[in-house]
Amino acid sequence: KTLMLTTIAIPIMDGDKVVVDRSITPRHGHIVIAVVDREYTLKRLHHSAQRIELRPENPDFQPIRLTPGQQLEIWGVVVGAVRRYRV
Repeated sequence: KTLMLTTIAIPIMDGDKVVVDRSITPRHGHIVIAVVDREYTLKRLHHSAQRIELRPENPDFQPIRLTPGQQLEIWGVVVGAVRRYRV
């Protein structure tokens, strides 16, 4: 269940449940569930020759630029979202 507003530019809203495929190899540009220093986050993966970044879709948030010594685990690749509508 998503709890943050770091995904404003993609159609994942606060409270949605995301569908994650752990069998997909994470690649540059994928939306991923990542664990950085034991904290979960939902961000877009950016890979370059010099660094790995986890970038939010919401410009109000800063990217996570991984530094030596930080622990990163890509938990899975987001392949969809489920939203429940109020009735």
